[in-house]
Amino acid sequence: MAGYIHYLGAGFLAVNFILCGLAVFWGISALKKESQAAKKIFLLGGRRAFFSAMTISIASFVLLIAAFLGNDFSVAAVSQYSSTKLPFFYKLSAAWSGSAGSLLLWSVCTFICFTMWLISPGTGKNIRFNNIALSVGSAVCMGFSAILLFSARPFASSSATVNNGTGLNPLLQNFWNVVHPPILFIGYSALLVPFVIIIAAVFADVINETAIYKQLRRWLLFGICFLALGIATGARWSYVELGWGGYWVWDPVENMSLLPWLAAVAALHCLTGVSITDRFRFWTIVLMPVPFILCLVATFVIRSGILQSLHSFGQSKSSPVLLVFIGCCLLAWLISVIRAAKIITVRRTEPNTLILKKRRMLFWAIVVLVFTAAVIGVATFWPIILPAFTGSNSKTVLTRDFYDRVVSVAGILAAFLVGLAAVADFQRRSGFMLKSVSCCGIGLVCAYIVYKNGNNSPLLSLACGICTFSFFAILIAPWDSSNGIGKISSNISHLGLLLLVVAAGFSSKELTAQLQLDKGKIMMLEGKYEFVYDSFKQQSADGINRAGPEIIVRKDGLSKKLWPHNNVYPNGRNTSEAAVYTNLFEDVYIVFDGITGQDSVIIDVKLKPMMLWLWVSLLLIVAGTAMAIFGGRKNNICNEVVFE
Repeated sequence: MAGYIHYLGAGFLAVNFILCGLAVFWGISALKKESQAAKKIFLLGGRRAFFSAMTISIASFVLLIAAFLGNDFSVAAVSQYSSTKLPFFYKLSAAWSGSAGSLLLWSVCTFICFTMWLISPGTGKNIRFNNIALSVGSAVCMGFSAILLFSARPFASSSATVNNGTGLNPLLQNFWNVVHPPILFIGYSALLVPFVIIIAAVFADVINETAIYKQLRRWLLFGICFLALGIATGARWSYVELGWGGYWVWDPVENMSLLPWLAAVAALHCLTGVSITDRFRFWTIVLMPVPFILCLVATFVIRSGILQSLHSFGQSKSSPVLLVFIGCCLLAWLISVIRAAKIITVRRTEPNTLILKKRRMLFWAIVVLVFTAAVIGVATFWPIILPAFTGSNSKTVLTRDFYDRVVSVAGILAAFLVGLAAVADFQRRSGFMLKSVSCCGIGLVCAYIVYKNGNNSPLLSLACGICTFSFFAILIAPWDSSNGIGKISSNISHLGLLLLVVAAGFSSKELTAQLQLDKGKIMMLEGKYEFVYDSFKQQSADGINRAGPEIIVRKDGLSKKLWPHNNVYPNGRNTSEAAVYTNLFEDVYIVFDGITGQDSVIIDVKLKPMMLWLWVSLLLIVAGTAMAIFGGRKNNICNEVVFE
């Protein structure tokens, strides 16, 4: 098969494209039939065509992986991203390390997720709705197939004879980067289902049926969960691999991965509001398709080269086709919103006398999320927006401080709304005033202590105070699980958000120092850490030469031996591998900077507060969202409705 794999792969993509086209044709044709029996037959034919396309899609990806594992350098992607000396694990991940391979992976995930929804019992019995959904979903998958077949071409043949391959970028040879793209693409793909459901529901005139919103919730949560996990693994890769000691730098590609998550969380809160008042129904329809469109925009940014980014593939031939694809999805969204505005019905809700109304807090939570996403989006594209209006050729990139301030304020507002929502849960119970005042008092005391100790800024002190208020409000509020674990999962995710706001704030207060260590001698840092250069270690494995000093770090009678080192790869590239000592309240982050003499080395040290808790906060958000997927309320659309 070697040497002919590009023909077989191109054949698979062509068949896949045709089968998707057939599924679209059968779905649209069914809409024109008057007989219900004929509609069912066409629906069945369309589904079978799509299931076949899904099978071919998986087969094409397996074929690409086989090319990488078999060192078939006649395929351009294999010769560019793999080599004979690359370990098995990284050969596997090299399949999705390039532009075309990663797009193929996303396409496969999209086929699988949409197939899972088609065969799920929750799709309902409305034949018109199912036919429209099949047509829309198949059309989107057909768009992916067209991009892969005509522009991305993952099986394109190599133009030159290659013996050993170029090899994978050393920065990508890391566990976290191996798992990061698949997880992120699963999240992207899951968001296709809400996009399809909303458009199909609008055109099938079933937008007022409760069953539609029950379907939306699970798939939206599924996408949010995997997007959060994908962002977390990407941040972890940046922290341990790039050697700069950070986890988020507001790079355009990072920003574009965050926007779908923010939009999806906003849509989830809209969905929660639907079971409180019908006023949220229209905005649910407006917001629900947006996350998937933003996923497509993120893909365009990565492959177009319009914004400079560490993570982009540069300019790609597939970017113009992607732009057309995005335009088609935007048009479908706009038409569905206009139609929904005409057909949607809003029932009036009975007024109540409660001081804290959850619908108002949900509204402001949605405003904060949407506004934050909009500001980040505009700021990301500012180098393009400003010249377009001013005619200037200079590209102004907004600084990290701008993003930090915007997100800090948004995080504090979101944390405050979480606390108010928790207070609303016990406002009808005895001791409401005492509990509320107690939470406020504890928050104020915490803010005062943080401000007076450690030279902390007023903004960080305010964040700690508000998060403390919200934390105790959540603990005091009833964790009612009579209708499943929906409330518990919501509280876990919200606790993760509070912890994230505090941990991210403190982690920015890092201490940086460059130390010259003589062998065997002790050097103190901040009066609490001892650093000792113990020995110089060299190691060779899998063709990679590793060399660096072994550093003993001591604090309070405890010691840890760390090995920051540099890697030299067979292709001549090199990377710096940081060594991290994690304890309860801060990380000791060490990078090997060089040798100054026979028994002397230079290391860069960063003391980064609250890093352990930052990772814990992300895990709490993911865990809470994962619990909510399977633990929602049985009788309601959403998971945390108590009061209006």
